[in-house]
Parts: sequence; structure tokens; C-alpha cells
Amino acid sequence: MRYSRITFMFLCFYASSSFGLEIITSSETKALEEIEQKYNIDSLLISANDKLSTHKKKESDYHALSVEIKSKKTEYDHVISKLPAKILSRSNINAYYQDIEKLVLKIDQLETKYDIDGKSLRREYKTIMAEYDAINTKRTDKDEQLASLKSDITKRLIADVSKPDTVQSVDLDGSTLCSKFQSINDCLKDSENYIVTNTIKTDPFLNDRSVLLSYDVIDASMNMSGNLNYKIKMAFKPSYNSKIDSLINEKLGLKSAMITLVSNVAADWFIDGVKIGTGRELFHEVPLGQHGILASYQSQDKSSVEFIQGNGVFNYNFNNMSRQNDLVSLPNKDSKKQVIKMKPKQVNTNNQANATSKKSLTDKGYEYFMGIEPANSEHEKNFD
Repeated sequence: MRYSRITFMFLCFYASSSFGLEIITSSETKALEEIEQKYNIDSLLISANDKLSTHKKKESDYHALSVEIKSKKTEYDHVISKLPAKILSRSNINAYYQDIEKLVLKIDQLETKYDIDGKSLRREYKTIMAEYDAINTKRTDKDEQLASLKSDITKRLIADVSKPDTVQSVDLDGSTLCSKFQSINDCLKDSENYIVTNTIKTDPFLNDRSVLLSYDVIDASMNMSGNLNYKIKMAFKPSYNSKIDSLINEKLGLKSAMITLVSNVAADWFIDGVKIGTGRELFHEVPLGQHGILASYQSQDKSSVEFIQGNGVFNYNFNNMSRQNDLVSLPNKDSKKQVIKMKPKQVNTNNQANATSKKSLTDKGYEYFMGIEPANSEHEKNFD
């Protein structure tokens, strides 16, 4: 017989369960919607994210203030260093003292503001973190409610599949490619094991422990090219398994997802108010549901509240960034090329004629770089 296993790769299935087993019922769906509504944190996350964004800008201003204070103190030290010479010269000494007094008062003013702003920022940050704590508490309460709902769903499903009269019926429409020299019965017989195995893999209520109760071919037809179309009705004894548990977690949002955070600069990344790292690309695992994401770079930030339903990529790009931090500046096309004149190594004049004929280009006393024009005719000849 010319039939081979490779034909099994062309099997197509269209299966439907005709029994009343459900992963989650309508009443359980309603309970899930009530939990989602009761513990909705969208508005809280938006508010906390906006406040954290504003706080990061204030921190940038606060840092700038510290730089100004340092600059003024450096200026003060410079002025004081010249004071003895100014006293000895006795020229405009009163005006010089007044300048020192103004500088001292300015430093005191800036340091006072720095102290006040620092305390204010710490209080503000504490308040923002308290809001995120309240959000996380709500999340924890929601997870407890969802865990309780999952427990109820699991108990119901275990009870349903454990009933003696519970049967999982599968109506299957499929097709496969047979050898032209096979009969319909022979092709179906050879395909039976694969059909049953694949049905068990794809149906959430079936696993390796599930017992095949019946296998009936309802209809089958094959054309001259060996394409076989069939309808099969199967019945299994279902069992609770990991596939069911995974589907429940997915429907209740109890799974986690891996998100990728991407930016065109090395940004500071925050999720729900907690800094998770710095860089152009970060990977972070989060539970499914709403999360506040914030990217901060220098005095700019980008933020949003995202509903995470699975693995995803989030881009937060910053415009008009300074060149020195993230970009490499290249010379203008119109700018003049740099010309570097390099001195040849000294060669013994007695052996110069013989040495010149033996030296390779790389042995000569010059170093050549892309984009540098020849300094003289000899350089130009060597470039060529």
C-alpha cells in the first residue's frame, strides 16, 4: 500500500462539542462583571499616574536648583579669594563688600527654597505612594474575590465531569489527503488514531485519561485526487485537567503577561508608581488587568493606563532630545574635510633605496583613515 504517514499532516478539523459542559456559565460571567465593576481602578490609576508625572518634573526643577546653588557657591569662593588683593588695592572696596553681601543673601535664599521644596517633594511623593498603595489594596481585594469565584467554578466543573452520565460529544468535520490507491475505509482506518489523539489535545475537557466511548463515521467522500472529506461523531468520558484550569485563569484575568517597554532614549520606567529599571528596552512581567505605565527622561515624561490582556510591546518615544546624550553628530556634507599631515618615519639614508623597494604599503610610516584627504602627492599616489 502506498499510503504513508506524511498524509496525516494535511488533516483539517472542524470540531464542536454538543454536550452542555461550560468553562464559565452565564451566572458566573455576571458575577465576574460585578467584581470588575466594583474594583475598577481606571480613574485612580489615571490620577496617580498624572500626579507622579508632575512630581517627576518638579524633581527635575529641584535638581536644577541644586546646580544653581553649587554655581553660586563657586562664584562666592572666587570672589572671596580676590578679597585680600581688593583690600590692599583700596579701590571700590565698599562696592565689593556689597557684591559679596548680595551673593551671600542669594545663596541663603536659594538654600532656603531648596530646603522647603525638598520637604514639599517628600510629602508629595509620600501622598502619591499612598494612592498607589490604595490601588494595590483594591487589586488584592479583587484577586481574593476572583480566587473565590474560581474556586466555585472549579468545584462545579469537577462535579459535572464526575457524574456517571456525563459524556463529552464531539461532532467533527475534517479532511485529509489519501493515496489514490486507498479506499475510503482504509484511509479512515489509518487516520483514526490521529483524529482521536488530535481531538483529545484540542478539547479542553479531554486528556490522556479520557475514555473513548464511541467513534462513528457519519459521512465520507473522496475525489479522484485522493482528497477525503468526512463527518465523524465521537463520545468521550471527560475529566478535569490543566487545560480547564488554564482557561479559567485566562477568563478571570488571573494569568500574567510579559510586556516589553521601548523608548528611543534610556528612560526611567515606572509601573504602578514603582520604578522597575532604566534603559531603551525593558522586559517586565505583570498580572493581567489595568496598569499605570510611566516613562521619564530628563524633564519630560510619557504615561498611560493600559489594560493588559496578554504579552505586548509599549513604545514611549521622546522628541527633540539633546544630541550629546543619545545621538552621534556627523559632519555636514558641505563642511570641509579634515586634512591631517603626518610625518614619515626617519629611514637610514644608506639603505633607503633597498628598503623602499621591500616595504609594503602597511609598513610605511603613515597612518591612513577614511575621510582624510592626502597631504601631498606621495600620499595621493599611495591612496590610489
